[in-house]
Amino acid sequence: KLKLHLYDIDTQQKSSILNYCSYVQWVPGSDVVVAQNRSNLCVWYNIEAPERVTMVPIKGDIVDLERNGGKTEVLVNEGVNSVAYTLDEGLIEFGTAIDDGDYARAVAFLETLEMTAETEAMWKTLSKMALEEKQLHIAERCFSALGNVAKARYLKETLRIAEDVSKQTGTDGYQNYKVKARLAISEKKFKVAEYIYLEGNHVNEAIEMYQEMHMWDEAIQVAQAKSHPELENLKKNFNQWLMETGQEETAAELKE
Repeated sequence: KLKLHLYDIDTQQKSSILNYCSYVQWVPGSDVVVAQNRSNLCVWYNIEAPERVTMVPIKGDIVDLERNGGKTEVLVNEGVNSVAYTLDEGLIEFGTAIDDGDYARAVAFLETLEMTAETEAMWKTLSKMALEEKQLHIAERCFSALGNVAKARYLKETLRIAEDVSKQTGTDGYQNYKVKARLAISEKKFKVAEYIYLEGNHVNEAIEMYQEMHMWDEAIQVAQAKSHPELENLKKNFNQWLMETGQEETAAELKE
C-alpha cells in the first residue's frame, strides 16, 4: 500500500498524488514523472499540476524507463513479453524547455497544441515562471493564450515602459519604480506596490493605484499618513462612489 507523495519545496507542503504505487521514476532531463498504480501506467507531464495525470492500462509491471534519440519508452513486463509504451515526446519537450529556461521554445511548442485542460495548466505554469524571470513578452503571450486579454495588455504596457526607461537612461528598465510597482499590481500585491511608490515618495501614484482598484480605505489611509492636500477631496469622492454603488449605509457611517 505504498503512496506516492509530492513535496513542494517552496511551501514545504506534502501531498499524496497516488495510492498503491509500485514504481516511480523521473524521465531523465525533464520534470515528467512516471509511476505505476496497480494495472495503470501513470504519467505527469506537468508535475506543477499533480491533479492532471495521464493513465494508460497495462497488463504487467513496469521494469524500466529508457530515453534515447528523442524517444522515451516505458518497458512493461507482461509475462512472456516485454512491451514498450512510448510517451508523448512533445509534452516532455515542454518540461525540458522549462528546465533549460528556454521559454521561447516552450511557447513555440504550446502554440502547436489544441487548448485542453493539460495545455491550459502548462500555459499557466509558463506564465508564472516567465513573470518570476521578468520575461514579460513571454508572460504576455501566455495570458493572451489563456484568454486574459486585460492582463496581457497590462504586461505589454509594462514592458513598453521598461524598454523606454532602458533606452532613455541606459539602465535596467525593470529596476524602475513604475515597472516594479506595476509587476506587483499584476500579482495583486498592492501593499508591495504601495511600499515601492512610497519608498520613492510617489504618494500620488500610490493613491491613484488604490482609487483605480476602488480600494478607497487604503487610498485615504495613505493620504492621511502623508498629510496629503487632497485628503478631503478623496473622502468626498469615496462618499460619492458609495452613494452611486448603493452603499448608503456605509456612507452614513463615514459621516458619523
